[in-house]
Amino acid sequence: MSRGWSWLTFLSDPLFQKILVNTIRESTHLFASSPYPPQTGDSNTWQGLPVIADEVFTGFYRLGRVTASTLIGAQPDISVHAKLLTGGLLPLSATLASDSIFDSFQSDDKSDALLHGHSYTAHAVGCQVALESLKQMGKMIESGAQLWIRDGVTNSRGRVSWSMWPKEFVDWIAERKDRVEGVWALGCVLAIHMKSADGAGYKSTAAVELKAKLAEGENESDGRWNLHSRVLGNVFYLMGSLKTGKQDLERLEGMVRRIL
Repeated sequence: MSRGWSWLTFLSDPLFQKILVNTIRESTHLFASSPYPPQTGDSNTWQGLPVIADEVFTGFYRLGRVTASTLIGAQPDISVHAKLLTGGLLPLSATLASDSIFDSFQSDDKSDALLHGHSYTAHAVGCQVALESLKQMGKMIESGAQLWIRDGVTNSRGRVSWSMWPKEFVDWIAERKDRVEGVWALGCVLAIHMKSADGAGYKSTAAVELKAKLAEGENESDGRWNLHSRVLGNVFYLMGSLKTGKQDLERLEGMVRRIL
């Protein structure tokens, strides 16, 4: 289940993801002739197959929730976290597991051990930065420091889609039909699907021009202000953070509007 919770599959059909998790956990006979692990009645013990949540791109409020798996009400058996732990300042990764998964590696037999670890496992400075980062993130959420970006859009069921990108700005981008195929925003992420004469996919160069113009930036009274962005084929990604200020976001919007 490669990158099961990440942006490509998760945003394409969250209902499918939810049904998939339920099927895996409720239909153990599909994976073994006898239940493994043994049925205990404990809701915290994995059933069928372990469910892995890749939160490297989506965790820690990147999509508006502390973890993306909560968007579909799923509790993974294993979750993977990395760059968001330290805000990209230092390399660090962490794999979390439920007790039942962790205990399966407890053995005196070397063949039962997990003999592969991350390159930066137990990176002392990285761990300290991550602890401070998580502490500060918790304080920001509790204090309501991000209330200005919680202008979510209420859907037909009365639920709010949380995004730091204003609906008016997202709608404006969607109206640029001569250049834009589609757009979506969730949490800190804004993805613009550019129209591509050379086809969609990683080989496309449709978003390169937008990336280059944002990198050129603008010369203002307080100095040069530019933007480094990420392009994946014909899809242009802009990602803020919980520390992105409203004024910076408005300047960013202005640059995108002028270029598009």
